Amino acid sequence: MMKKFLTITSMICMGVWAQAQVQQDVADTMAIPGTVVTRNIRYATADPKQDLDVYKPVGVAGSKLPLVIWIHGGGWRMGGKKNMDVVAYLVGHGYAIASVGYRYSQDSVFPAQIRDCYAAVGYIFKHAAELGVDTARVVVAGASAGGHLASLLGMSLNNKRRDFGAGALRAGCIKAVINFYGPGDMYAFHGDGAGYNVDSAGSSVSKLLGAPCILRPDLAKWASPATYVDRGDPPVLILHGDKDPIIHYYLGVLFYNVLRTSGVRAQLITIPGGGHGGPEFSDAARQAQVLDFLKTYLL
Repeated sequence: MMKKFLTITSMICMGVWAQAQVQQDVADTMAIPGTVVTRNIRYATADPKQDLDVYKPVGVAGSKLPLVIWIHGGGWRMGGKKNMDVVAYLVGHGYAIASVGYRYSQDSVFPAQIRDCYAAVGYIFKHAAELGVDTARVVVAGASAGGHLASLLGMSLNNKRRDFGAGALRAGCIKAVINFYGPGDMYAFHGDGAGYNVDSAGSSVSKLLGAPCILRPDLAKWASPATYVDRGDPPVLILHGDKDPIIHYYLGVLFYNVLRTSGVRAQLITIPGGGHGGPEFSDAARQAQVLDFLKTYLL
C-alpha cells in the first residue's frame, strides 16, 4: 500500500513539475510581431545549449541584413537565448538578431562560455549567405553575464586567443559591442552584491572561474575584457544603472575609462536610478540612443 502511495505521489509531483515547465516555456517564448524565427540552429554538438535562434523581419527574403549577435545573461549559470527583450525592438528597425545559447558554469567552467561564443560567431560567418546576414555589418551585444561575454569577445578578437577558440575569425569582423550592465573587469569585481559576496566560493563569478577572484587574480585577469583592450578594438556602448545592486555602477564607469584611455571609441549611458535590468533599458529614449550608435558604426 505504501509503495502504491509513493508511486502515485511521485506521478503527481512529476505532473506538477511538467506543468510548471510548460508554463515557464510559454512565458519565456519571445513573440516579436512581424518576425520570422529560425530556432535551435546547432553551432556545436558537445552540449544541448550550444545552439542559436535567428530573428529576421518578415518580407526580407534575399536581403543581407545587419546583424546583432545577442548573448544572454543569467550569472553564467542560468538564463537562455529567449531572454533578449532588451533588444527585441531592433527587428522592427531592419536588423536580424542571432541569439546565442552557451554552456553553463556548473557544467563547464571558463573559458567554455567564451569558446562557445566564438564558435557561434564562426558558424554565423560561415553560413551568413543562408542566414541572410551581412558579415560587414555585425555587432555583438549582451546583458549582465552576456554583456561580459560580448565585451570579452569584442576586446580579445584581435589578440587571436586560441584558448578562447579564435580560430579563423579575423580581427575587425565585429564592428561594435553593446554591453548592458555587464562587468568589464573581473579583477576589480569584489565585495557585496544583492544578497551575495563576490569573493565567496559560491558566487556566480567564483563558479564561473572555478575559484574566487580574490584567491585567483590570474583567473580574474584571464576572464576580464579589460585585459585585452587596445586601440584596435571596436567601439563600445555601455548602458548601466547607477543603482545596480548586482553589477555595481562603478564597474561600468571603470570599463568605460579603461576603453577611453586606451584609445577605443566608447560611450557610457548612465540610467539614473536604474537597477540590474528593467524596462528603462529599452524605453523610447534608450532605443533612440542604441539605434543612433548602431547607425553610426553599422549602416
